[in-house]
Amino acid sequence: MRPLGVTLIAVWFWLRSALGIFLGLGIAVAGGLAGRAMHALSAGTALPTFLAGLGAFLGIAIAGLSVLTAIAGLGVFLMKGWGRILAIALAALSLLFSLRSLFHPHPLSLIRPVIDIAIIGYLMLPEVQAKFS
Repeated sequence: MRPLGVTLIAVWFWLRSALGIFLGLGIAVAGGLAGRAMHALSAGTALPTFLAGLGAFLGIAIAGLSVLTAIAGLGVFLMKGWGRILAIALAALSLLFSLRSLFHPHPLSLIRPVIDIAIIGYLMLPEVQAKFS
């Protein structure tokens, strides 16, 4: 039987993944549009190509990381050991990116690091760890 905490973690990862995929695609499209707009304003320079390439790179990187997050959610949901390890690694990476919120504290910016710490702590519990194959 899958613990409720594991199900909640999987759903959290899937929600973050969906949001990240939409955000990544939006950034890629916005970068392409910015490149086209800049091309009309500054013909003959490399800036439009750079903006379009940067937008595509960032968008694909965010979408790719989001797909990895969805895979981690699936692995956790299926109670696979690799899913647990991947979920811990992605939560730790997210926590690392959240460190800037300690220097610019805002009550809402502290939610994600607290959730990441809770995910890592929960998945490291011996009784939860023992349920994963």
